[in-house]
Amino acid sequence: MVTSLFSTILFGSFASAADQPVNHTEASNSLTWKEAGNNHYDIYSAYSIGFMGAEWSSARKAWGFNYRIVGTGASRYNDKATNKIRIAAFEIEGTSNTSKLALWSSADSKYIGSAPESSGFKPGYSTLAGAIIGFAITAINDLKAGYAWAITGLIDAMRSTVDDVVTTDNRLWRKWDWSSDISDTGQYFWFIADVEPNQTSQISTEYMIFGPGYELLSAGVRYRNLEAGSAGRSLAAKTNENWNPGMMSASEKEEYGIEEIPREQFDKRAKELNISSRSIEEFSKSDEEFFYYAHDFKEYEVSEPELATVSSKTDLIKEINESLERSSKIVEAFSTNEILQEEDQAIIDKHTVKIMKLKELLNKVQSLNEEDSAAINAQRKALQNEL
Repeated sequence: MVTSLFSTILFGSFASAADQPVNHTEASNSLTWKEAGNNHYDIYSAYSIGFMGAEWSSARKAWGFNYRIVGTGASRYNDKATNKIRIAAFEIEGTSNTSKLALWSSADSKYIGSAPESSGFKPGYSTLAGAIIGFAITAINDLKAGYAWAITGLIDAMRSTVDDVVTTDNRLWRKWDWSSDISDTGQYFWFIADVEPNQTSQISTEYMIFGPGYELLSAGVRYRNLEAGSAGRSLAAKTNENWNPGMMSASEKEEYGIEEIPREQFDKRAKELNISSRSIEEFSKSDEEFFYYAHDFKEYEVSEPELATVSSKTDLIKEINESLERSSKIVEAFSTNEILQEEDQAIIDKHTVKIMKLKELLNKVQSLNEEDSAAINAQRKALQNEL
């Protein structure tokens, strides 16, 4: 579900709705496994990602697309809370036109949060992502999870802490783990995707929970296109190394909802728009007269990228790669736990062996003749046995 909540392009009288996304998307998933009699476990996972608007960076010559993402997880035994969640994680990756894209986040406490946590800072998450938190809770409760927190309760329980961090230009990984398994959890993360002017890049987002028995439940991978407006239609504007949004015509600025903020108004608008600490620092140290904020760039969910060709061999390679990716995430998640339990090591060992076998299988399939359907089907059966 993608919903456009507002589009504030009323120059001179912008609305103040700092936690309200321009666009947002929810994803959710659940699994059940039964035991003797009518006993059963249910695991739930859901998240919401919201695009908040884009900030111009004169230092990087790029538009910074601001995102808030909130994940929720719950585990139940016979419809009552049970402790089956050991790990939770976000993964954001660049998936298209990545040479024109760079992912970024900050160590500032307001950029990340988790619950339940016994220590850490407690920023005002309600003003940063109250709406996104609400969407994520609604998404998990739509699965009949009976989630432990309402919006205010989760905001109050969240603390600014994280247990494992991976940051590259094209991948962000944030992970939390607990020494004792838990029944309900929630995480928040603010990140920025820098896209060069007049370019369209793509990112994928995913929220996952991990634990013994089910090992990994992903709420689902979602893909988003980020269109960084236009560099201006004139040749001079497009080729000028010192280009900035001020060189765009009035009609172009209006088309993309680009707000031109004078320096004397910047502090006030930065607070109202929840402008990133990175942009605040950059602009404060610069000699720029204006700061530019884009309210109406096109940003939207797209379907999973399709393969260039479709065949039995191509489909099988895709299946193997998906299995490899799942096992790799499980190994990464469990191997970086602060306290490595015996169960954790067993899961790591199992999937390390599985990764090795899947890579061997992938090599065999890649060497097969496209038309050799019998050989391809034989390798597909081998994959099913591995799974």
